Amino acid sequence: MTEFLLSEPVWAYPALMLLSFLAGSVLPLGSEWLFVWLQTQEYDLLTLIIVATLGNSLGGFLTFWLGRMGRDLYSSNHQPGKRWLYAEGLFRRYGTWSLLLSWVPLIGDMLVVMAGIAHVPALRACVLILIGKAARYSALGLIWMGAVT
Repeated sequence: MTEFLLSEPVWAYPALMLLSFLAGSVLPLGSEWLFVWLQTQEYDLLTLIIVATLGNSLGGFLTFWLGRMGRDLYSSNHQPGKRWLYAEGLFRRYGTWSLLLSWVPLIGDMLVVMAGIAHVPALRACVLILIGKAARYSALGLIWMGAVT
């Protein structure tokens, strides 16, 4: 089934958008493998970057809103672990600028949730998340291009 969906060009970009969205949310998934694989199939790099960035950013926006809506749950039921404490330290030190690291596995999702809990203005949060995610896929695409040329 996966081979059919990805072998047909019409499905490649929606599959990347969906996987990037899910990976950008709090689900423990990665979209990099599909992004790189599609690059090896000679899909347009700029389109791949745009699609993956948009999907991953939308997943990040969802995570932000979940943090905003779950503020009361956080304060009453939260048992912080090492990663959470590390992310919290980054957020306290760098504030909203830490959202540029929203692409970092594990820590990035926590930073986005914290921004929601802290009621960071939505437009600011979304722009910083978008910039961070765009930098991630741009770098990944350019690194892969350099590796194969």
